[in-house]
Amino acid sequence: MPEIMLRRNERGELLCYVAKKDLETVVRAVEFDQDDRWGGILSLANGEQLHLEPLAAKPRLPVTVRVRKL
Repeated sequence: MPEIMLRRNERGELLCYVAKKDLETVVRAVEFDQDDRWGGILSLANGEQLHLEPLAAKPRLPVTVRVRKL
């Protein structure tokens, strides 16, 4: 399971950084984006999809999390 870092850029876009690939890309969609459930399938701008086990609340950014590739 790779670890990724999630943060927001100056335009408010959610960014995903994968250190092993030295890749930073925009997260286009988050499956669950409510205050009491956040995560699920993350759709990235480069076409990849990652699965983040849903969290009980929106995380404070920046945050490092473990994901699975789909």
